[in-house]
Amino acid sequence: MSIRRTFLLLVAPLFLLLAGVNGALLYMWERAEAERGLANQAIAAAVTTAAFADASDDLARALSDPVRAATFREAGRQVEGLHGLYLVNPDGETIQIAGRPSAYWPGKFETPKAPLAAAIRADPTGLHVATGLAPIAGGGFVIAQINAEPLFAQVRGLQQLVIGLVVAAGLIGLILALVIARVIVRELGRNSAAIDAIRADTPLGDVTGFAIRETQDLALAVRLMRTSVGGRLARGRHELARRDRARDEARAAAAHREIAFPPLAADAAGAAVAARILGEAPAGAFYALSVSEDRAALAVGICEGANPSDALAAAVAARRFLEARLASDGAAAIDRAKAAFGLARVAWRAWIPGEAGLVGLALVDGDKGERIEAYLARADGLTPMAVVDDLVTLLRPDGVVAVVRSGAGA
Repeated sequence: MSIRRTFLLLVAPLFLLLAGVNGALLYMWERAEAERGLANQAIAAAVTTAAFADASDDLARALSDPVRAATFREAGRQVEGLHGLYLVNPDGETIQIAGRPSAYWPGKFETPKAPLAAAIRADPTGLHVATGLAPIAGGGFVIAQINAEPLFAQVRGLQQLVIGLVVAAGLIGLILALVIARVIVRELGRNSAAIDAIRADTPLGDVTGFAIRETQDLALAVRLMRTSVGGRLARGRHELARRDRARDEARAAAAHREIAFPPLAADAAGAAVAARILGEAPAGAFYALSVSEDRAALAVGICEGANPSDALAAAVAARRFLEARLASDGAAAIDRAKAAFGLARVAWRAWIPGEAGLVGLALVDGDKGERIEAYLARADGLTPMAVVDDLVTLLRPDGVVAVVRSGAGA
């Protein structure tokens, strides 16, 4: 889902909801206040009439006097919105005092114990009236009815106003959602263009002038990423250039030897074997593990050559030769390798399953060979790979070292 559609689905309904709730509350409050005012007005008219009735022994007889009746009706006309004023005697007879000839629902009202207002109702003609009731001393009560049509006209106007406000709020929310979504999409698009520029290694462009702080922070992060990537690439090119300047034939041969002769860890003829070329070993240093049926042999050697490349090539060829023949031919294979590959120094060991012991083969410079033999004499219980790791840590020799633990100690 796009950002624009998300904002439209969130902001516009939210505005509509808020406007609808507020409009409904305003409508109900205004209507309730207006109905309460009409009810109080009807009660006041009924109570006033009841007071006149209480002051006269017989209100009906008093009203038979034309002068009094006219005066009373004139007073009733001063009540704003008065629709009808009636007296219900204890016998249930309704006497018109002012307004329409008879009250609607006269028999529906029971004698109230205190002044009260009945619910607003519509008569058969559709006219809405608010009714107030007040008791009279000696029995009976007064009915005062106020025309409620102005109230309903006001309520209809308020209802239309609320609907208009809700529609206007929806339009405002829609416009705001479109504007905000457009700003966000535009600024995210600028950031996406900056990322594409980094991917294509093209100029980054302007990353300022953002209207939203978060997208500006994102743009600055993208620019920092571009700077970081550029710096990393520059450092990489500098390092490659430095290595190119420092590379010679001996270093190239040593780098290739790390690939051609990785550390060896294997099992052969019931023995565990480990071998590794260490430190600044000669270019022609190598190891070879040969297995033939139930017999195995391991050799370490150093080949000589006119240059480091020739020495490395001879070492690779010698390893391949000895791997194929050393376990079966033994010393004869060593002699042929010396003659064919310029094998200047070599140490080897062959074994069969069941032979016991820890054997070390080392071709290293200086007196480290003797120190290696002394360490091997005390290395019972260690695996060949652990022995080689210890030798690297303790002695840091330059050359080639191999360890074989066969038999019960393997």
